[in-house]
Amino acid sequence: MPEHPVTTFANYRGVVPMLWAIVALAACELVGAHLLLSLWSHRAARVMSGLTLLSMLWLVRWVTSWRRLPHELSADRLRLHMGTLLHVDVPLAMIGGVRGEVSAEALKAPGTRNLVPIAHPNRMIELREPLSDRRATRRIAVRFDDPDAFDAALKHALAQL
Repeated sequence: MPEHPVTTFANYRGVVPMLWAIVALAACELVGAHLLLSLWSHRAARVMSGLTLLSMLWLVRWVTSWRRLPHELSADRLRLHMGTLLHVDVPLAMIGGVRGEVSAEALKAPGTRNLVPIAHPNRMIELREPLSDRRATRRIAVRFDDPDAFDAALKHALAQL
């Protein structure tokens, strides 16, 4: 049994359906652009179609990674994922609080890192001091499929510090 168990929190239900819609739009764009470009140059149409297919494969891998990589809470840190594209490690001692309401102004504020593409975040994690990243992140906007379970687990983990 691990000394420090990790609790995971899914974060894909509010984001992945919209990302699949983007994949579907990319498929439509592939067909339309190929047909139009082939009127001008078959070689250019093949090259552009190949590039679009590669982009779509990358996008599909990214979309499917959301289910495999949930947010993780351990005894000393919180690891937040944005699929395979990005993860942010936050020591629990740096967490100052969590807000349930995330305004558009807060998302645009300097020092805010948004880990939720397309959908609206349902939690804003406030840090006591900036992370040592190039953005000097002070707030992290995230989305949880079950935000209440996350709130309870984080409260318990912070009480153990």
